[in-house]
Amino acid sequence: MSKHIRIFRTLLTVILVLMVISLITDSNTWASDTVLKVGYVDIKKVVSESGVWKKTLEDLESEYKTKEEVIKQREVNLKKIEEDLSKQRLVMDEEVKRLKEEEYRKEQRSLKRDVEDWNQEIAEKQREKTRKILSEINNVIKKIARDKGYTMIFDKNDKIGAILYASDEIDLTQEVISRYNNKKKP
Repeated sequence: MSKHIRIFRTLLTVILVLMVISLITDSNTWASDTVLKVGYVDIKKVVSESGVWKKTLEDLESEYKTKEEVIKQREVNLKKIEEDLSKQRLVMDEEVKRLKEEEYRKEQRSLKRDVEDWNQEIAEKQREKTRKILSEINNVIKKIARDKGYTMIFDKNDKIGAILYASDEIDLTQEVISRYNNKKKP
């Protein structure tokens, strides 16, 4: 996250907190029966304990292991080319030796590129799945807020939001985990 975005989020949070404090303390603004209802959720815990996230990690790990096996086989083949080249180097014609060395270098570069591409692909899939899961969790949180009349719900781990203390009574984490896992059951 860039420095400017963090500064913007911090300023936005400060302004929001000041507005809430202003509204709470200004008795002319609020009717006497209006109650500010605030809660928080540990988003990291919701994600890590959700069945969808656990399944996503299993799928990504399985895909990684499959690709790892391919990589290991290609490394074995590369090692074999290197050994053959080393054993036959003295008796090999210069042109054949040059071609074998070139073949070895090409395969080495190709393997390196493929490993980088596969790692990038898996990382992108993880980011995409994470965005989707967070969006779904956010929808669950919004529904809880509407259903139960919450004015605001904060992320417990968001240091920019600066929640310095929150009672366990307003912790909605377990409810979000339950609703999200129940929503995602087949």
